[in-house]
Amino acid sequence: MNDISSAEITTLPSDAANKIYASAIMFRDETESARKIAPVVVNKLSEFALFRMGLPKSLGGWAGNPIETLKTYETLASAEASVAWIVWNNHLACTFGRFLDESSMKEVYSDPSHIYANSARPEGVAQTVDNGYMVSGQWTLVSGCQLADWFVLRCLVISEGSPTTLGPGASLKLFFIPKKDVKIIDTWDVGGLNGTGSHDIVVKDAFVKEAYAVDFDSPVAIDTAYSRLPIGCINAAGCAAMALGVLKAAMDDLVDMCFERVTPGKSPDLRDRATVQATIAKSKTVLASKRAQLHHSVEVLWKEAQQKNTFTDIQLADVWAASCEAAREARDMVSEIYAVAGTASLYKKHKIERAHRDIHAILQHGIIQPHWMNQAGMAYVGLTPNGAMFRI
Repeated sequence: MNDISSAEITTLPSDAANKIYASAIMFRDETESARKIAPVVVNKLSEFALFRMGLPKSLGGWAGNPIETLKTYETLASAEASVAWIVWNNHLACTFGRFLDESSMKEVYSDPSHIYANSARPEGVAQTVDNGYMVSGQWTLVSGCQLADWFVLRCLVISEGSPTTLGPGASLKLFFIPKKDVKIIDTWDVGGLNGTGSHDIVVKDAFVKEAYAVDFDSPVAIDTAYSRLPIGCINAAGCAAMALGVLKAAMDDLVDMCFERVTPGKSPDLRDRATVQATIAKSKTVLASKRAQLHHSVEVLWKEAQQKNTFTDIQLADVWAASCEAAREARDMVSEIYAVAGTASLYKKHKIERAHRDIHAILQHGIIQPHWMNQAGMAYVGLTPNGAMFRI
């Protein structure tokens, strides 16, 4: 593939995340109240190309070891989970671009200032017409829609003789649609991940040319180790990394409170409570062990991708299982931290309060639901996992 943009990451994504960390914290109240990422933070994320990590290197993407993206999500989530969520969501929208032909990829992704949003839920309908499709629908939970210049939206494709409802034989495609064809409906009135601005969007009779409609069986326009990585479980690993970042924020906040709330000569302090001591020790162990397992399982896939090897179901299962368990244990640990911190957990000035809301919102995503553990278990006992996204 020829170079089609001069944009290129010159800083490790994880180093960039560390540089943005302070700003994400400084403007977290603005992000929360506005229900979208504060403009200052958006500009910094764009400056370091963190919205474009899923693209090929020639378009400003990362294209290196995916552990870097996991570190990036964890660091950003430890500052403000909504910031990490939008970066992670952009990675998926950019990853979908691998199925476009080279010319279409350039048209959609060549502007380094652009931001992307997506919905893999097939909540729209695409009617086949000459040279393309007419797309209409309303999609829920479209994170970052107010910031996005392009949307990648999944639809049921209807043509002569094809099924008109979801089910066996239905044809599904992803459609790349510019923001001019999208209307935002203000529906995001929530607690956790409030800053993601995950409103509904509506598209009505938008023409999408044939080249902008792809599916998971479409040819991949580039052939790099990064483009060979499976979309599903890598996306799950990213979600888990965010959960670990939120756990780190809550854990660090509890430790800080222990040092700040010391009253010599009076009743026992927070740090003197056995429950607090045990919870801090447990949380540090959970964070380190789940991070190590997650990174190791993804590292195995990266090495296989570099060698152009086919991933085994066991290797994929390891990532799915590590992701689901890391996220679940992070949620359980944050809930325990929230409990042992006592009434301090109720105050918004402490990260624990926000962490408790955000971690429960993160775990609602379908990519880390318990059924993926069943899919992994099938592989471990010699059965064939049948989840639609297990190998994609």
